[in-house]
Parts: sequence; structure tokens; C-alpha cells
Amino acid sequence: MFRVSAIERALPDDLRRTVHDHPILAITAGALVGFYLGRSHGRQILSALVGVGLTAGASSARRMLGIAPEPRRAARAR
Repeated sequence: MFRVSAIERALPDDLRRTVHDHPILAITAGALVGFYLGRSHGRQILSALVGVGLTAGASSARRMLGIAPEPRRAARAR
């Protein structure tokens, strides 16, 4: 089973109880929302996922090669 505890904690108790009591309804609703988002915002979602994947891959490759990433500069408040 795949669980994301941060999302579970963010959901209200009523919604968690409904999902637990009616899992088919929850899966169907999730599929419909995913289908709608995919049809209307598919290119943006895909480009964001590709960007995250490339960043994770580059970070992993740097760690494997022993190349430390440059430290980030903290933003200074004026």
C-alpha cells in the first residue's frame, strides 16, 4: 500500500473517514480529477515532472561522482 502521511494529516477527519468507508468512490473521484487535469493542463504537468526528474537525476549523478553542488546563497532582508 502506498501512503503519504503528510497528505493524510492534512485531510479533515470527515474526508478520511469517507475515503476509508467508500474506497471505490475515492478511487473513481481521483481518476476523474486526474483525467480532467491531464486533459486541461497535461503539457504543464508533464514539463514540471520532466524538470523534477532531470534535477533529481543530475543531483544523483553529482553525488555518485563525488561532485558537491555549489552552496546556495541565503537571501538577505533589507
